Amino acid sequence: MKRIKRNPEKFEVIDLFTALGREHGYKLTVTEDVDDFIDRIGASLKTSQENQNLLHGKRVESLFAYVAGALGNCRLIKQEDSGEAFTTEQNIQAPDYKVVLNDGSQYFIEVKNCHSHNVKWLYPFKKDYIEKVENYAEMHGTQLLFAVYFSRYNKWFLLRKESLFEQKKRYVIDFINAMAQNEMSLLGDRTIATEPDLSIELLADASQEATIDEKGKASFIIGNVKIYSSGREVIDVLEKSIAFYLIRFGTWNESEAEAIYNDGNFSGVRFTSTPDFPPEEQVFSIIGELSAMVSCSYGEQTIYEKSVIALDTNLEPSVFSVEIPDGYKGKYLPLWQFIMQPNPDFKG
Repeated sequence: MKRIKRNPEKFEVIDLFTALGREHGYKLTVTEDVDDFIDRIGASLKTSQENQNLLHGKRVESLFAYVAGALGNCRLIKQEDSGEAFTTEQNIQAPDYKVVLNDGSQYFIEVKNCHSHNVKWLYPFKKDYIEKVENYAEMHGTQLLFAVYFSRYNKWFLLRKESLFEQKKRYVIDFINAMAQNEMSLLGDRTIATEPDLSIELLADASQEATIDEKGKASFIIGNVKIYSSGREVIDVLEKSIAFYLIRFGTWNESEAEAIYNDGNFSGVRFTSTPDFPPEEQVFSIIGELSAMVSCSYGEQTIYEKSVIALDTNLEPSVFSVEIPDGYKGKYLPLWQFIMQPNPDFKG
């Protein structure tokens, strides 16, 4: 999936001038109006830079498009709430995105960011707000869904209005019920499991000097990289790519670097990823959802030291994902893929 090319520097600047011009009476030929426009957007940008809630919310809104694109079940993802629109309706609001799935089904999706760490906290949706986006969806004959990102837990949940709990002036949902009602599988989300542990070895080039001092500081040139699954070396190219992705963005805990010695000589370092709780009744452990891993990968481009440094990126969604074919079970890297379905009767 690739972004449709546009020229924002050529067209969107003049569109923004026109939009502000309607409010402030700008004329293209008046120098003072152009200067005021430049000052105004500069001041607005500075104010936005200082508003962390706004930045995190807009970043999550952009993130959703990359998650949906990377999961592989969408033909089209289009920002719906941009550009001018005229209507005879009074109580209407465009949702964030329209998506077209591979099977041709279409949805409007409104994106929300929940930053609470309390799994019992009720995330609110005002009734008048839901009514507006519902009216828009009904006008188009398209189903409406809500994508809620619980950022403290790096979890995406895709919900219908029927999944929410109705109160007097709002609808609400908590983390547990959102998890049970989740329909992210519509977009292609899967929960991945494999056999622990996963380890990666960075091996020194034997033709170059490799040393490690008394403080444990290693100095060497990498000559080879090996990945192991439950003690088995992963030699298949696709499976090595998958394993490396799971190590980087999965939920297992990564160990400190462990020195490797060969005949008493320092020859590299090993990092090992293990689950919080070793499996007991089965051989595998869950390492995470694909949507969560894509979100972690996207965060490397947009977050630095918990601060937003970018809302978007020029990379394609596929950059943030890894190819795991449907039903693929692995050979050297055993894989289990779970497609979670919602439980409409769950009330937690």
